[in-house]
Amino acid sequence: MSRNAYINKEIPISKIHEVKADLKHCIEFYEKITFIEDIYAGEKVKYAIEKRGKTIPTGHAWLKAWNEKGFEGLLRKEGSGRKTKLTENQFKQLKENIIKKQLTSVHEVKQEIIEEFNVIYSDRQIRRIIKKLSFEYKKPYVMPAETPENTSKQLKKQKNRTR
Repeated sequence: MSRNAYINKEIPISKIHEVKADLKHCIEFYEKITFIEDIYAGEKVKYAIEKRGKTIPTGHAWLKAWNEKGFEGLLRKEGSGRKTKLTENQFKQLKENIIKKQLTSVHEVKQEIIEEFNVIYSDRQIRRIIKKLSFEYKKPYVMPAETPENTSKQLKKQKNRTR
């Protein structure tokens, strides 16, 4: 029977997600560089891009970016991608509302965003937002309000019964 490994949890999981996201950009850049390397070696764009699971137009876009700007052309541009519908202040407000109102489901958070900011997100995007705000999904459990005075005696009795 194996035991659970000890792990130091001083670094928050949100920081791990942040570092992982940065590494993803490095991997994407590496993939583009190896594609260019294959083209240098004489491979056709179609073959070089398809073995990476990408489309032919993507290969031609990478090749064009390389021909125009070299390494710089293959880097992901800052701010590329879709702009967020909520501002940083609205995300902070949302986090405070989730804590204050004890919202526990995707549906509840979605309703809060609609009512508070008049913005509609898909359920999938709500899950991403919840993760971005450093919330996690965990199984709820009941916590007793008070511990009985004779707790140690009760535990000893239960231990003796199981033997």
